[in-house]
Amino acid sequence: MVASTRAAVPSVLEHSIVVVAHPDDEVLWFSSILDKVNDVVVCFLEAKRYPWWSIGRRKSLEEYPLKNISCLNIDQSDVFESADWQNPVATKYGIEIVDQSIPDRYEQYKRNYEELRGRLEKRLSGYRNVYTHNPWGEYGHEEHVQVYRVIKSLQAELGFNLWYSNYVSNKSFKLMSSHVDRFRFEYVAFQTNKSLAHEIKHIYIRNKCWTWYGDWEWFKKELFIKEVSQESEKNRGRAFPTNFIKMNPSPSYNPPIKQTMKEWIKDSLGKFGVSITRPRFRKVVSLQPENPSTGEVLLSWLVDPFLLKPGEPMPNSHTQYWDCFQIARTFLDLGYSVDVIDSRNKTFVPEKHYSFFIGHRINFDRLAGLLKRDCVKIAHLDTAHWVFNNHATYLRKIELQQRKGVTIRQSHRIIEHNLAIENADYGVTYGNQFTLDTYRYVNKPIFRVPISACALFPWPEDKNYDACRSHFLWFGSDGLVHKGLDLVLEAFAEMPDCHLYVCGPLQQEQDFVKAYYKELYQTPSIHAFRWVDVNGPEFAEIANKCLGLVYPSCSEAGGGSVIACMHAGMIPIVSYEASVDVDDFGVVLKDHSIETIKNTVRMISGLPAEQLQRMARKTWEFARARHTRENFSEAYKKIVLDIMEKKKNGESGRSRSEG
Repeated sequence: MVASTRAAVPSVLEHSIVVVAHPDDEVLWFSSILDKVNDVVVCFLEAKRYPWWSIGRRKSLEEYPLKNISCLNIDQSDVFESADWQNPVATKYGIEIVDQSIPDRYEQYKRNYEELRGRLEKRLSGYRNVYTHNPWGEYGHEEHVQVYRVIKSLQAELGFNLWYSNYVSNKSFKLMSSHVDRFRFEYVAFQTNKSLAHEIKHIYIRNKCWTWYGDWEWFKKELFIKEVSQESEKNRGRAFPTNFIKMNPSPSYNPPIKQTMKEWIKDSLGKFGVSITRPRFRKVVSLQPENPSTGEVLLSWLVDPFLLKPGEPMPNSHTQYWDCFQIARTFLDLGYSVDVIDSRNKTFVPEKHYSFFIGHRINFDRLAGLLKRDCVKIAHLDTAHWVFNNHATYLRKIELQQRKGVTIRQSHRIIEHNLAIENADYGVTYGNQFTLDTYRYVNKPIFRVPISACALFPWPEDKNYDACRSHFLWFGSDGLVHKGLDLVLEAFAEMPDCHLYVCGPLQQEQDFVKAYYKELYQTPSIHAFRWVDVNGPEFAEIANKCLGLVYPSCSEAGGGSVIACMHAGMIPIVSYEASVDVDDFGVVLKDHSIETIKNTVRMISGLPAEQLQRMARKTWEFARARHTRENFSEAYKKIVLDIMEKKKNGESGRSRSEG
């Protein structure tokens, strides 16, 4: 618990209040003054499109470490990304909404202005200093702009000083520019309270309602701006300090001349108070073995696992974080020094003589071309080949379009075009023969490594297989059509006697949610959740209710979500392209038709309880025997030793895949 302290606050914080749009805005943009102001007010709570946010927000406010926070509990209008930020127009209500495809949200936005004004008129009475969002909505959020407009409209009537934050992004820069040209300003600066910010951030994350970047790092300072007069032409050119957030960075390689220009711009802007943070993925981590190094290794995949603070846990959202860390550990144990970069780092230029290069498919081509010929290049392939994958994902979308009569913009999984395996000496991939076959054309040795698991579960001794025989789970990450959720929903909508639990990032794919709203939220036998942490109690509770997992994906390399469910003792019902071995304890669908899914679910559901328990037990034992971190470590080390032996003997790759 962080105690609020009011000792020796400056006059600009006397009789002060922070007013923000949503829970987590207060810590993102006002962390420096949260424990210094008298009160904090959050305007919006309910998120109809994301009901799990509403639940998590209530829990977070109950657990909040400061007791000066309250909430108006107004329903948010969900108009995010509905304005034209390239040509923004300020209005009485906030900002002009150009996307009115869902009129209810637009009308709610206007109604919220009136309700906010009425309630804040009473709430702000008596305060001397009011802190809130800026006129351009920080990074560009329509409801942030609205809260500012409401408070600005009350300023003359209530006589308070209005201070707003100094955050801006490339998205909201045009609206900011049009505003700051018209005024003269005063500003105050405070150090951000990073320890408090991280404590509050973890509360929101724990309750599944953190809406910002997971790896966000706070600036050192925050500035709050007060407009003091209209600007005249002769006074133009004054410095306006901002904390600049770069969103949606441009892809592809930036030549050195552009990098030099970027550094010059950064230095120049710094002189005028503009701060730009360096992305974490540009960092290079160098690791040394315990004994003198026998050579250099370059690992290009994920840098985040190597930037964790002491005591900070490894992320459990995907197996890739631990796998990447273990690959580096394997080479360290073998006596090599390891340089780790992120595969998104398009500016790194190798300067060392590397003996081995292990690279994720992203950025592999560029890096391989910069390395010496005697460097052994190993492509880490965590998907089926992109040609197969992209063809398959678009076929699924075409099939949905023809069945449902709608086009869904998201929900596919497109792999970037690359020549990773062509530029590699060897490949390492997860999955089974399906994945290997998509790379067979190159006639290079490709090794299989068992995908690890983020969580292990004890055998559920008390599970009632008669009670759970008609309960099934769909569990997956983004790319809902790619992973067959549309098919599973349509199948279970026709089987009211069977229950389906859906755990996935629904909030990220609104076209899909709109197309399947009836199945997801208006079908009694279908229970929609957001993404669920496999290490959390919610996943364990769902797993105990469900007999099996239904996962008709169109292209995978090991199906990590399937493996997670197998560890929890759920019988896998999967497509061949899910690339998971299920032997005699699961079912590989003969095709991905809705009728086949229905027939298979009913067949499994109708088996005797004793047989279901045996199948579940075999599933659990198989996962325990093959898909663990220990098995990944042993298998990967064996692969590396095999490749080292081939290098020592001067062997080139054999024209077959290695089992």
